[in-house]
Amino acid sequence: MKKFLSLVLALVMTMSLVTVSAGAKDFTDGSEITYKEAVDVISALGVVDGYSDGDFRPDDVLTRGAAAKIICNLILGPTTASALSAGTAPFKDVPVTNTFAGYITYCSQQGIISGYADGTFRPTGTLSGNAFMKMLLGALGYDSSIEGYTGANWQVSVIKQASGIGLDDGNDEFVGSQAVTRQEAALYAFNMLQATMVEYDKKDTIVVGGVEITSTSTRKEVENPIEKDNTIEKDEKMQFAERYFDDLQKAPGEADDFGRPSNIWTLKSDEIGTYANMDQLVGTYTAKVSKSDVYEAVGRTVYNDLTDGKSDLTVWFDGVETPVKTADVEDYVERNNTGAVNNTANGDLTEIYVDDDTNDVTIVAVRTYVFQAASDYDTRKETVSLTTDSSKYDTDITLDSRTLDVDDFANITDLKADDYVLVTAVNNKGRYEVKSIDKAEVVTGTVEGYKFDSNVTMGGTKYDYSATADDIKETSYNVGREASLVLDSYGYVIAVDESVVLTDYVFIAEFGGTNNMASTARAVAYAIFPDGTAKEIVVDEAYDRVNNKPTTNKSDIKSWGTEATQIGWFTYSVNSADEYTLYNIESKYTRADGEYKTAAAITVNSRVNPFEDLSGTDDDALKAVFANDDTIVIVNDVNDDLSVYTGVKNFPAITKTDTNTTSVYTIKNSSGYAALVYIDVNGNATISGDKSANLVYVLSYDGKYVTTDNETYYQYTVLDGDAEVDVIADRQIQNRTGDVYQVANYLTRNNDDQLTDFALVSAGDSGVVIGGTNVNNTISQSAGTLSIGGKSYLVTADTKITLVTPGDYASIMNKDEDADYEVAANMTAKELVDALKGYTYTYDFGGKVTENQGNVISELYVTIKSASVAVADDASLSNFVVKNMPVSASRESGVDFEVTVPIANNVAGTDRISFTKANASTTVTAVTASTVAGLSSGTSFALDQGKINSIDNSGAGATIYVQLTATMGSDTQTYVIKITGPAASTATLAVKSGFESVVKVDTGVKAVKVLNSVNATVQDLYNALEMTSTAGGESFRITNAFGSTLATDSTTAVATGMKVVTVVDGVEVSYAVTTEASI
Repeated sequence: MKKFLSLVLALVMTMSLVTVSAGAKDFTDGSEITYKEAVDVISALGVVDGYSDGDFRPDDVLTRGAAAKIICNLILGPTTASALSAGTAPFKDVPVTNTFAGYITYCSQQGIISGYADGTFRPTGTLSGNAFMKMLLGALGYDSSIEGYTGANWQVSVIKQASGIGLDDGNDEFVGSQAVTRQEAALYAFNMLQATMVEYDKKDTIVVGGVEITSTSTRKEVENPIEKDNTIEKDEKMQFAERYFDDLQKAPGEADDFGRPSNIWTLKSDEIGTYANMDQLVGTYTAKVSKSDVYEAVGRTVYNDLTDGKSDLTVWFDGVETPVKTADVEDYVERNNTGAVNNTANGDLTEIYVDDDTNDVTIVAVRTYVFQAASDYDTRKETVSLTTDSSKYDTDITLDSRTLDVDDFANITDLKADDYVLVTAVNNKGRYEVKSIDKAEVVTGTVEGYKFDSNVTMGGTKYDYSATADDIKETSYNVGREASLVLDSYGYVIAVDESVVLTDYVFIAEFGGTNNMASTARAVAYAIFPDGTAKEIVVDEAYDRVNNKPTTNKSDIKSWGTEATQIGWFTYSVNSADEYTLYNIESKYTRADGEYKTAAAITVNSRVNPFEDLSGTDDDALKAVFANDDTIVIVNDVNDDLSVYTGVKNFPAITKTDTNTTSVYTIKNSSGYAALVYIDVNGNATISGDKSANLVYVLSYDGKYVTTDNETYYQYTVLDGDAEVDVIADRQIQNRTGDVYQVANYLTRNNDDQLTDFALVSAGDSGVVIGGTNVNNTISQSAGTLSIGGKSYLVTADTKITLVTPGDYASIMNKDEDADYEVAANMTAKELVDALKGYTYTYDFGGKVTENQGNVISELYVTIKSASVAVADDASLSNFVVKNMPVSASRESGVDFEVTVPIANNVAGTDRISFTKANASTTVTAVTASTVAGLSSGTSFALDQGKINSIDNSGAGATIYVQLTATMGSDTQTYVIKITGPAASTATLAVKSGFESVVKVDTGVKAVKVLNSVNATVQDLYNALEMTSTAGGESFRITNAFGSTLATDSTTAVATGMKVVTVVDGVEVSYAVTTEASI
């Protein structure tokens, strides 16, 4: 019973699966290694080395040269392999001085690897998973020619076999076309160590009718009957390691510290490490595990054995063992029971193991705890200490030692003070021994919502709390502001970094009391929140700005009214009765307020110092107020509509058109940058902002609506990622109705949640907004740039690209051709270009660029307006036939195909090479073999209507190499064909058995003597003679004295003067016929 590692398990292997690694190499980047067991074993053998700086660099891509070295290290051992050298360059790009020349030469000679058709090996090129698996299969004894690892579909055969014998075990995400990383190479090599070798009984080649036929027996596994030599598997079969690494041994071990069934790897007398027995693993979970989960993982048969007492169930939690009595089995395993097992919850790693021989079950749970580094890693002591902060997380275990040593945990060297550290530990009578540590991930983003005791939604992702986050589940967040969450290895919130959880702020525009309440002691206030919402709140306590102290005196609070000294920005909290306490602003901020009474521009858009300096107004305090990307501005216009703007690029430009007093209230930091700004226009003014900051993709116009208050709004369906949402706007964009499929921009959302100044993005480049309609320039990308609409822009990892393909215009590009439209959101530039390959198209686009000279795209929408399938350039050739003989794939380096031409086909004057062109427009030329680097030269030839004439072999057994070059448009294909002529015939004229007494052949003087006393006829002579071989078309005939051929059934008497004429390799030889009295 075996289950491959899930993706989740792959993520946690480096944290907790290894418990002892006494003999394993301790790489400084060990925490980044996913396949720890494989890397430990392979590096201990010296098959894959680390680097001189102590790193393993698990995710570096494996090169083709390095792969050859790995294969040699596996077959020959590192010591022998290191002595390999190359007498001559194995490939034209691998000189003898190349680091990998010896390894490449050996593997090439053994038929394990091959080069490219152009005679190169490309040692620094990447190696695909398919290619590496092919190498490993070759080392295990699989014959490429027999198993179908050559030809057009070789990858299918390779992966089918490799997967079938478990070479990709442990990597559920294996993609054969992708480049292999170093740790993936270690994993596949590690699996090969445990794979069984194969051999073939025989391999014979015979010639039938001039055609070579290879016959093989059935492939079989190599036997290893000596029990003591079964060091990997006790199956009397020869595993790879048992042949080439007889000092390596895998044996069952005791349960590890967490209780997992384990295997111990040793090399000679040194232990490499103890690792979880993955062959017994049937289930892995990182959230609550139910009884039915366990039932489904182990199956009915095992469940029956457990409940019948035939098998044992053992449960572990953080290293504490609990044997389960038969009567209590259903407390842990039961069909259709969703109750939690072993108190598991979010963030608990639970693994279920089943022993195939006994059906014994082991359930292991490992909980993750969070600590913080008390200081930077101490380079002198080579240690770091852990500490806790109950205000940020709930870690309630006691460690037996909070000091971690680099000898035990190599990954502590990068820890800095206050870094969050994830810990797994074994409970030893209430004190915990640390077994693994890893630096926690901290994610920062805008809080979009949260649910007490459950989750936080931030940056479009919902994060659930971990099992150890009891108290922090009640954290209050400021929705719309940033927060930072500390995640465990499985993505659950395990701590909240409150240093960046911003305190809630509110602007109080007016204080007062309720008129309709029985109690006159109730104080209220008109509150405006940073997200633009406003409401009346009940005030339980407020900070008295005049007396600089808090007060609960409701009469005093009500009396403040709209006094400029009392209204303004506050922080706040809310009690269970929905009553607010208003606090003074944080000490890191100071107030800066001012007034404008002049009919003039008072603020400027996109300027760091946005407030104008006007004479005769009280704006002096605002001169030192600046704006940055985080500044939030709330504007209350003449209609008491509230609009919110964020960032200096969106700071509203306000021009007063009357002399009413406009009041401004800000709080700023010590550098003068405003965090919050409230502007009460209180009169007529023009207000405009940077429309480019707000883009939306409009799918359709849904109609005009009038509310019961006689207010008009316009509804649209727009995209939110790849989902449809409804929005309302203050106007109808460009009188468009029905389907729109275009990008629009807007100024902001007003107090009624309407998009204001709504308009379609126009063609052109404003410096911030870019756009185009019915564009036919091809979209392309290269090295961080995207060319669209005839202009190139920079793109980054943060660039968000959306492609929309409406069914009316581009149904040919959609998976569902009947769909109204299809959308691909959050694409990269390469993904966009790849999606458009193979089509001729026109498009609309709209996007936004940053302030960096307007050339970095931050957001882009592309709409396909027409599309048709492009005719691709394809110069490929196929179905090669040489002198009526089909070619076969060649294993010779630099050669694509090969063929041996029998004598019967080797006739001059006939078409020599034919082929099929993928496209009739392809132009094909042929070159002499002398132009093919590294190959023997041959005769030249001419091209005649797609077939090549005059390529007669230069003698029996000769070989020439022919290169064909096919071109269509931008596509060029080359093919090299090796043509071998038939070997020289050794056939001679001979006398058949039984006729030796009457006929004699003298090959020396070329004579045939016939005993005259037998009165032989020509027919008799034909029956008495034969050619020793006719496989190559050898023959003979009998002629009279005048050279005329006599029939095989001729009754003419044999006479002196006749001749026997033989034909061998097309050459005729005459034998004189005489009749003799004796022979």
